[in-house]
Amino acid sequence: MIRSVPMLAALFLAGSFSATAALGADSDVAIKTFQFKPTPIEVKAGTRVTWANADDITHTVTSGTPENRDGQFNTPLPGKGTTFSFTFSRAGTYTYFCDRHQSMRGEIRVK
Repeated sequence: MIRSVPMLAALFLAGSFSATAALGADSDVAIKTFQFKPTPIEVKAGTRVTWANADDITHTVTSGTPENRDGQFNTPLPGKGTTFSFTFSRAGTYTYFCDRHQSMRGEIRVK
């Protein structure tokens, strides 16, 4: 077991890690140091994803991309400890970003 810990850490640090949630389960995305973590995540249809702001400043969770907003959600998270949840009921790939810091982007893959 001790040998597998460095391998898991290496995969996570290399960005090869993606989170998966079971059917109807909840999944969390942290907003920390101007990044959504983890991203991408893969969830089953019916999963509620909750974004939690760990930064001291306001971020948003806005669906789509800065170039092509899709209007599903656009919620400000005004500082540390604020959260927003959204249930993904249909299969597909959903992109999102922070409207204040448009280089912050994430993706939800719903199966």
